[in-house]
Amino acid sequence: MNTSSDYDGVSEGIKSRAFLLYWNEATAEYLLPNTIVLAIYLSIGLAGNISVILVYQFGLDKKTDRRFFIVPLAWIDTAALMVTATFNLTKNTKSVIFPGHGACKLFMYLSYVTTSTSLFLLNVIAVQRYLKICKPFGPHINRRWKRFSVFICAILSIVMYIPVLFYYGDVEIRNQSLGNISGNQCNKLPGSPGQLKGLLIFQGVGFFVSCSSVTTIIVLYICITIATLKQLKKMKVITGDNFNVTKSDTSGQTYAPKIQVNLQSATSDTEITMGTSTRINEPKEKHPTTLTGTRKSTFRISFMFMIISVVTFVSCLTSWTLIVIETGNPAFWKNLPPTAFHICLTLRRLYMINHFCNPLVYGAFDCVFRKKMKTIFCKK
Repeated sequence: MNTSSDYDGVSEGIKSRAFLLYWNEATAEYLLPNTIVLAIYLSIGLAGNISVILVYQFGLDKKTDRRFFIVPLAWIDTAALMVTATFNLTKNTKSVIFPGHGACKLFMYLSYVTTSTSLFLLNVIAVQRYLKICKPFGPHINRRWKRFSVFICAILSIVMYIPVLFYYGDVEIRNQSLGNISGNQCNKLPGSPGQLKGLLIFQGVGFFVSCSSVTTIIVLYICITIATLKQLKKMKVITGDNFNVTKSDTSGQTYAPKIQVNLQSATSDTEITMGTSTRINEPKEKHPTTLTGTRKSTFRISFMFMIISVVTFVSCLTSWTLIVIETGNPAFWKNLPPTAFHICLTLRRLYMINHFCNPLVYGAFDCVFRKKMKTIFCKK
């Protein structure tokens, strides 16, 4: 019996496994700062998005459509945050012992799909706000089409990122300093120059689509902002010195002209009619030219979505830029010093901010959301 050779083989296998685990532990320790950042993202994002779903879906009046997209966006962001955080945490803690070829493909694909769906839905929201504020008498997106648009965003993302399944997977890597041991890492698959060119084209298309989507969002919100400022300026002009005009009748009594203002819409002309039935020393009526609560809420919600879109632009631009750089330069991460490495890795995964910042923006700009949160979570 060749027990000596068998023993040597088992011993060598145990030694290789020990070196592999040591290699993985050292890498996980090196990536610990980013792991802590990801854990913070996940904790804040899950708590925030679940709060948004509870408040907007179950706590507010559903008769209005102004906040229709908030709940679908929160569900998508929750799914995206769970997928991307789990994927990146696994890559950090099991960097050279990633659990399986299929898991790598699935996580990578779902990360792209959920993030892209969120971005496409922000496009739909921008179009809806634009039609509501800038084209009040034109065609609007009704509730049926709003639901259908969420479905279209998901289908478009699912189809667009199918190539991810062919370009990414479990890749064998080796460490010469630890006896040439091999490990598995979730990364882009090696291939011929033609395959690399195909990957670059795919990522270039993804970069272009993302930048075009965010540019469209920003342009639409610039138009919304201009229309809103014009409307507010018109309100100030109407509510100016004209209301201080007084006149007297033949009996010497003083009257103030009664002015009625009919606000048609955010971009329509304002009708003003005058009468002399109100005596100056009578109790004053509530000013009729102040913005209604609905109008104010519409402006606030539009500005709220604009802030969310700006955050999306910054996060997606930095992430896609580094994706293109690392694809064109495979040694990019190896050549970075530790500080630059951690900064670039945080920027590479900055797209995750888009999935957890929304509840913070809602809390800052939506008074109804804040009041309902206090009611639910701050009961004495």
